[in-house]
Amino acid sequence: MMDSFVVYHGWKFVGVAEFAVVHEETGKRIVQVLVMETLLMTLMTILMLWSRPFNVSKKWIAAAFGCELISWVSSVIIQIPIQFGLHHKDEAALQRLLTTDWIRIAAWLAYIIIVSRMLLVVLRTNHNSHTTTVAA
Repeated sequence: MMDSFVVYHGWKFVGVAEFAVVHEETGKRIVQVLVMETLLMTLMTILMLWSRPFNVSKKWIAAAFGCELISWVSSVIIQIPIQFGLHHKDEAALQRLLTTDWIRIAAWLAYIIIVSRMLLVVLRTNHNSHTTTVAA
């Protein structure tokens, strides 16, 4: 979400002469810092469909994967093509990028809620089993 709320909005304030360089350099860093890690996270979610904590429903993991998939599809079909067209500062393209990025933002917000719920289930179960073991 830092990409959505910080980087993209920051491009609106970059001068015309500097825009191409700033866009290229931040794009490289986004791939290094965000895309590779998100790909790894998606692969881990897929693996969790087969090997997951016993108390986490496969439906919750599938829902998390669905959110990731929405983000990936939106990126490939909408955001990346807009980005490839930004060879110079284009206010209309930047606005399309910001507006259409709400698809990914909504998917990531849902993902955060789903993963937080799964984490709470795991922590509660571990806490309850630890409390039961200590009391025994």
